[in-house]
Amino acid sequence: MNRSFMLEGSRKQLINQLVYFDEEKIAFLNTYFPAQDLKRSIVEGMITTYITAVEAILENFNYDILHSRALIGSKLSVRYMEDQSTETFTIVFPHLADPDQNKISFISPMGYQLLLSQANEICKLEYPSSVERVEVLKIQFINCGEY
Repeated sequence: MNRSFMLEGSRKQLINQLVYFDEEKIAFLNTYFPAQDLKRSIVEGMITTYITAVEAILENFNYDILHSRALIGSKLSVRYMEDQSTETFTIVFPHLADPDQNKISFISPMGYQLLLSQANEICKLEYPSSVERVEVLKIQFINCGEY
């Protein structure tokens, strides 16, 4: 498949995400975080940060920059530092999450903490009952960020 054709599809997907968040951010937040609380504020801030990052990626858009950060629609390979096991999953919108297919929501604890991470970055994933460190081995935007 032609790389420029794939790039254009990915570019369009990211633009569509920006349009979605511009037009539907409040409805999205009301659906998943109806209470006006700290968690909603944190996610709203994360979405704002994500929008800024995607805009920067689109400004200098090329193959390398597309695969440089974990985006909604990116496939990540990570290594758990404790036991050196590896896992691959894709970050998606919440309604597309499917643990059986290794698709995790960007608002899930893991998705939220890995969104915008970079290859070779070591991330600390904090959960209510534990903390895990993972190394992001590879990021590949696979155009799976539809909403």
